[in-house]
Amino acid sequence: MVLFKISLIGVLFASISFCSYQTHTLNLLISLEAVMLCLLLFSFSISTMFGMSSHLFLVLLTFAACEAALGLSLLVSMLRLRGNDLVTALSSLSFFAQNTTNKSCWKFAKSS
Repeated sequence: MVLFKISLIGVLFASISFCSYQTHTLNLLISLEAVMLCLLLFSFSISTMFGMSSHLFLVLLTFAACEAALGLSLLVSMLRLRGNDLVTALSSLSFFAQNTTNKSCWKFAKSS
């Protein structure tokens, strides 16, 4: 029962941190991982409390792993393309527009 209460409090605090720290993409990804960790803890506590099998736990664990891999790959792609991880740089209209800050890590050779 204590594990159940801890997981619910963890989901609450992780959701609050997700809503309040929306400046950088890395902060959002860490908050999402905290939410997934608390949901894993919640599903584990429910399955042990009622004596059920842990299939839901394994499904949530695979979703958490896929979410982490996809989030980190998008973060690296955005850092290479834009040079920062600000959420304001994720506008769908200007995501693939040309970089105007010249702080990108891509170096192109000038053709003569």
